[in-house]
Amino acid sequence: MRSVILGIKYIPTIRLSVLRKVFSLLGKSEKITLMILFLLALASTAVIGNRVYVANTVVAPARGGVYREGMLGQPKYINPLLASSTTDISLTKLIFAGLYKNDGKGHVVPDLAEGFPEISDNQKEYVVHLKHDITFHNNQPLTADDVVFTVETIKNPEYKSILRGEWSNTNAEKVDDYTIKFVNQDISGPFLQTLTLPIISQKLWGEVAPENFATAAARLEDAGSGPYVLREIKRLPDGHIKSLHFESFSNYHSGKPNLDTIDILLYDNYESIINALHSREITGFGFLPFDQGIYVDRDRENLDIHELPTPQYQAAFFNVNNKALTDKRVRQALSLAIDKQDVLNKTLSGYGRLLEGPILPEQGALPLSKPPEFNPGKAADLLTQAGWRAIGNTKIRAKGGQQLELTLATNDFSVNVNTAELLAETWQKLGVKINLNILPTSELMNNVILPRNFDILLFSHKIGADPDPFLFWHSSQVKNPGLNLTGFANSQADQLITEARSTTDQAIRDDHYQKFQALVVDEAPAVFLNQSIYIYAMDSAIRGESFESLVDPSARFYDVPNWYVDEQRVWK
Repeated sequence: MRSVILGIKYIPTIRLSVLRKVFSLLGKSEKITLMILFLLALASTAVIGNRVYVANTVVAPARGGVYREGMLGQPKYINPLLASSTTDISLTKLIFAGLYKNDGKGHVVPDLAEGFPEISDNQKEYVVHLKHDITFHNNQPLTADDVVFTVETIKNPEYKSILRGEWSNTNAEKVDDYTIKFVNQDISGPFLQTLTLPIISQKLWGEVAPENFATAAARLEDAGSGPYVLREIKRLPDGHIKSLHFESFSNYHSGKPNLDTIDILLYDNYESIINALHSREITGFGFLPFDQGIYVDRDRENLDIHELPTPQYQAAFFNVNNKALTDKRVRQALSLAIDKQDVLNKTLSGYGRLLEGPILPEQGALPLSKPPEFNPGKAADLLTQAGWRAIGNTKIRAKGGQQLELTLATNDFSVNVNTAELLAETWQKLGVKINLNILPTSELMNNVILPRNFDILLFSHKIGADPDPFLFWHSSQVKNPGLNLTGFANSQADQLITEARSTTDQAIRDDHYQKFQALVVDEAPAVFLNQSIYIYAMDSAIRGESFESLVDPSARFYDVPNWYVDEQRVWK
């Protein structure tokens, strides 16, 4: 046979019988040596092949798996225009997407929008471009018509949207199918945060009458453009919802989520949720560590505990119109006497973050370089300088024959009660007579907060996603319905607040808030005790989550499409 045929080399084959004959002629030691050499060659080939495979591939999430979360209570409105409870809002985050969303650091990032808005020179107009080829769960396209419809529905009082106040001074106009212009009556620094509103389908919801808008749950399966589709709601015989079953949306605009399924199981109390976690009925749950009696072992095996700061803080607010508290030295003394870390440890088991003022680190304030000052000796000196001295054998300070006596009011929430008792004990050691006024929240609101009938009020402020302190600290908000509880009025502070909320330049806003923070710390209208944190306990099998802080507990689902259970190697 010719060795070359049409330019193709002919390779003669070696018959297996020949190899067997040659092998049979070898001695025992030679056969062993040959086998060892063969095995070494095989192992070397496997090692080299594995190295080549590893060098040219990377570990990546694999699709599949399920996440089961326990939630407290019953959903009322799984509708983003009506949702108000943490449970309702959390569920809407799985179903609906917004023009923008908050990332794991609390920053606003694009979601349905193609980049950030184009802002006009007068800073009142925002032009937003939608990503193309976005669809709702029923595969209908999402366009500018849906965005305008969502805003108009929110603004229509007949639909009773909880978001109406945020949009009352804004008009939404369609420029083309994928472009919307928002026109504000005034410059609004926080407006970018407002644009995180979820978008609903005009085709689905446009036919729903206002009186039926809250109960049109049958449309939820096709309603959103978020990462997961609501497929099933299981109910108990009494009608209560037992669980909700979500499946990943294959046409989600950022790519199909890794987890195939998310199941939300609903419970009546946290004890049941804890039991469900221990029995592995659920793989995660979240809570605010207040007075629920919940303890989650930070060192428990196979459980990741995320402690995420939220925009809420606890403070003791001074009524600066009180005769004694008009003196800044008295307010500073009361603040310096408090060991904030000790209060945090004793009332919240250390679950919280110390802070100096009303602007939080993730919202523009400079982070604490050292713990807040705790100096009882300096506090005593300041009271003496202010003329409050101990008279005779009494331990209570007095001036002009009048004792330094103050009433500390709070609600009957156990954490606040415990905190109030600690504050009272500390201030009494300083020579201040403290009377506690513990009331149910409704009575505290009507009889103490609204008429500003207190000397010191222990309460919490929930700031929201944007740090704008106007409602809480501007002098125009001193009287009800304003929320400036202390009566704090400072022209420089007013100017900083007004200028910060009247610009979209983040650098200017941060600079103004840092100056405002320094002014408030110096004036001491309150003792800022701690910032709340959200505890999110998740089975360590769930990976891919990336959050450092939350603008709201519901924001924990911002990157849920990236969560995964299994891994695979893929070629680079």
